Amino acid sequence: MNARHLAPLLALILTGTAGTAFAADAAPKRCGIETMVIPVRLVESRPVATLKLNGVPVPLLVDSGAFYSFLSEASARQLELKLRPQTNLRVYGVTGQVQNLKVTTVKSVELEGAVLPNVEFLVGGNEINAGIMGVLGRNFLSLADTEYDLAHGEVRLVFPKGDCEKTVMAYWAGEAPVIEAPLISYAQNDRAVRVPVLVNGEKVTALMDTGAPTTSLAISAARKAGITESQMTLVGRTGGAGASFARRWTTTVERFEIGGEKVSNNRMDVTDTDGGDYGMLLGLDYFLSHRVYVSRLQGKVYATWNGGAVFAKGRQPTGGADPRYAAKPEEIAADDADGLARRGNAALVNGEPARALEDLDRAVQLKPTAENYEARSRVKLALKKPKEALADLDEALRLDPALSEARLRRVPLRMASGDRDGAGADLAELDATLPPGSNLRSQLGQLHARRNEGPQAIKQFDLWIQTHQRDARLGQVLGERCWLRARMNLELAKAVDDCKDAVDEDGDDPLLRYFLGWARLRQGDASAARKAFDKSIELKPQLAWALYGRGLAQTKLGEAEKGRQDLEAARKLLPAIDEQVKRAGFAALVEGGAAAP
Repeated sequence: MNARHLAPLLALILTGTAGTAFAADAAPKRCGIETMVIPVRLVESRPVATLKLNGVPVPLLVDSGAFYSFLSEASARQLELKLRPQTNLRVYGVTGQVQNLKVTTVKSVELEGAVLPNVEFLVGGNEINAGIMGVLGRNFLSLADTEYDLAHGEVRLVFPKGDCEKTVMAYWAGEAPVIEAPLISYAQNDRAVRVPVLVNGEKVTALMDTGAPTTSLAISAARKAGITESQMTLVGRTGGAGASFARRWTTTVERFEIGGEKVSNNRMDVTDTDGGDYGMLLGLDYFLSHRVYVSRLQGKVYATWNGGAVFAKGRQPTGGADPRYAAKPEEIAADDADGLARRGNAALVNGEPARALEDLDRAVQLKPTAENYEARSRVKLALKKPKEALADLDEALRLDPALSEARLRRVPLRMASGDRDGAGADLAELDATLPPGSNLRSQLGQLHARRNEGPQAIKQFDLWIQTHQRDARLGQVLGERCWLRARMNLELAKAVDDCKDAVDEDGDDPLLRYFLGWARLRQGDASAARKAFDKSIELKPQLAWALYGRGLAQTKLGEAEKGRQDLEAARKLLPAIDEQVKRAGFAALVEGGAAAP
């Protein structure tokens, strides 16, 4: 890739906002800094910065783990960008290779007033969540030293000036202890933020990755640290930029150490991945509990503890429960609505909704914008105040009817409050205004499915599937379309085809197998249904719906006793399953084949 297009940004920043000198040496040797602040909004465990691409605001994940900046293919087409094949580069995420990689050139990229012409983005990978259209990677973030102050919603590009080779760059630390760790590099232009850590006393290389919501160990590193599979609890699967999924466990890590900081008896994720040149991801949870400075000049990482738990599932540093060990946060001016809103969003992601509400109440009072009302609605939901959350979403949409995510989030709240017509109006507005390939289409399909609106749901699933053929969630959405058709008795041959395709995409998901079983059962093919249920139960034995479906299939095949045993096992796991199956749309199957409870 040609990085020459990034040079104008470097020049603009170097002549841009001046920071403050913080060393008191003689003038010629004094170390000072120039900074450029990138505001970051924390949403759903993701740090998001908004850039303008060809004049259109585009939310991008701030991802220190990504070597280059990406757009998803659906986002690139939505922005009407021309795509070119990329055959000379292979890119791997935590769960495998990014398939069918392309490249595009954006004529104009605007970042905090700096306008860059003709910037290249890679195109591919999976869309991260509904609102994020791509990734801001290290080709931007490593133009200079980088300071991550995500607890306050800011990333800073920092240019040291003067004699800074031996200066402690955690200039904000005051009397707080400073964590120092060397950067681990494998090549001259290696910009990854890797640091040495100790896990249960064993040396492990950690990649500092703001794009990972939580910290995790690769399975090989866990084994190296003496953690056996009997000490791990399977909790599900994880995805990334690659085309696959990986199993995910949770376990207790007795000791974690980095640069003098020690954390004991911490719960941590373990993933069935090959980290390659790292064995651990230090994720967003670590960045939220620390202020981090990456010094390219010195080849070091500096950090201070903000206070509170170090990891999402975790503990405070040993000896660090005393708040005197935490760095004092910089004050946010009482009239800085944007700063208060960013800090409030970060507090919510960090599991502190009461503190988040204080900041966002003040932000709304100072600056009653649609964005601030929408952000506060998330806090109200976290505090289990759905009526207040709905009122905030109403006001946000009154101020800005184009906030598609806010409108989507309002639908289930309206449905829960009994306003079915209002929810339907929101769904119709979203259908009319969203681009055909919008990532929100799959969620529209799910909401229509909840309302038993089959044709409308299928339309939304169709639009998403047509434009996301290489997305890792393709199997899941195909399965949802199959399940909808099966339970509503629509186009059963297509339902079976959907489920077969879903299983081909993701055969380790037991739900997809039992979706196929119910579709086969609806078709009247009890033998094929039993095979699908068998596989689902093999993958997850305590799955009530799979056991119940197999019980019906065995009853239809004349194996009454086996059927009765499965039905009773399902009822033991889920006592209300008879009524749930009927409400889902399978009443005729139950009445025709289930033994009475």
